[in-house]
Amino acid sequence: MEFQTLRKSHKKQIIMGAIAICVIGGALTFATTRAKYKLTEEIEIAKGTINYKPYDFKIMAMYKSEDKTNYTEINDMPSEGYIINESKSYCNMSNGTKDTTAVLKTINGNHTIGKLKKNDKCYLYFDKQSTGSETILGNITVNSGTPNFVNAATTDEGVYKVSDGVYGGYSYYWRGAVTNNYVKFANKCWRIIRINGDGSIRLIYDGATCHANGTNTTESLTISRQTYNPNKNRAEYVGYTYTLGSQRTTGGTASNLKTQNETWYNSNLASYDSKIAEGKYCNDRNIGAGYSWSSQPPSTFGYAGYDRSGVKSASSVNPTLSCPSGDVYILKIGVITMDEIVMAGGKWRTANSSYYLYSGQNYWTMSPYGTSSTPVSSVFFVYTDGQLWAANADDTAVSVRPVINLKSDTFFVAGGTGTQSNPYVVS
Repeated sequence: MEFQTLRKSHKKQIIMGAIAICVIGGALTFATTRAKYKLTEEIEIAKGTINYKPYDFKIMAMYKSEDKTNYTEINDMPSEGYIINESKSYCNMSNGTKDTTAVLKTINGNHTIGKLKKNDKCYLYFDKQSTGSETILGNITVNSGTPNFVNAATTDEGVYKVSDGVYGGYSYYWRGAVTNNYVKFANKCWRIIRINGDGSIRLIYDGATCHANGTNTTESLTISRQTYNPNKNRAEYVGYTYTLGSQRTTGGTASNLKTQNETWYNSNLASYDSKIAEGKYCNDRNIGAGYSWSSQPPSTFGYAGYDRSGVKSASSVNPTLSCPSGDVYILKIGVITMDEIVMAGGKWRTANSSYYLYSGQNYWTMSPYGTSSTPVSSVFFVYTDGQLWAANADDTAVSVRPVINLKSDTFFVAGGTGTQSNPYVVS
């Protein structure tokens, strides 16, 4: 796209406005200041043209760095992925003194240059922008060791590192009454659950606005009072998808929870799809120790999550980020797991209104609990008082609170600190 070019003219023209240059999506917009023009020339900047008179505006040099230390001179202004280094960039006036009123910064992903004076000579330094996960990890201290999952987390315990059996590498997860995991994305507020092993960022929905810990709000829900599945009389109904007669499948019939969740996604997040990763979600249908699987079992059995959660033994709580390969779903949207609830500070049958996942509402996980000989199949969920509990798959009193994953190359707008009043903002 080219900008309209003022033609050579012997007739003077008066153009009113204020100098403001803003690169948006690789194009540069330009409004001129009050000046008289008899002759114009054109230069190419950012794949467009602007009009200028040689003594009116002079950008003398631009430099780019990948490590914020070593800079190389460049000919073209970089776009996404780089920000202007405000402390290093400067403009000098014709008398050689620094122009302290010049604006040289990147705002919401757009390079903005304004309030220049006649004959300013500017030197712009561009730094490679940190990805979202790099920005977050640069702002926090990661705890060593492993917390005691036997206890609910009612204070700010910070961030821990754990081996990520699904994504590989390590995952960093937030635990307790943390206040530095807020993200604004798609005009909605989210809380960070963890940074996955591949650098993508797992978020849980918090509502149209950001809520303080301990807030009772229905805004954290996208769909109220939905069954996990419409039936409970077979073991298969704990599946996020299921095929009758099969212990596990990632195909087959979609659960009601999956259908409702994806319908909401298509209505609310489809236009932001390019920034949302195909996340890996675990619907662990392994059987607990000492049990065997049956569609309509002669006796009650628990799933592996039953053993890990502390239901089987209150003194043995061992959440994991590993998952059977046949139970991993690749999806744009899902829900939280029992293991992630426990890592965040939730506990079986123990109220907790302090940790960041409390919202005063019932909402589903995608982790199977067990199947009784009746038969009745049950799934873990978060109760209104924040405790981990289990509900029948056809329970109509539990709601939907979605989870998504931002892509690993997602950038944040500069300046966010992850707090409720100053959340990380996706650029």
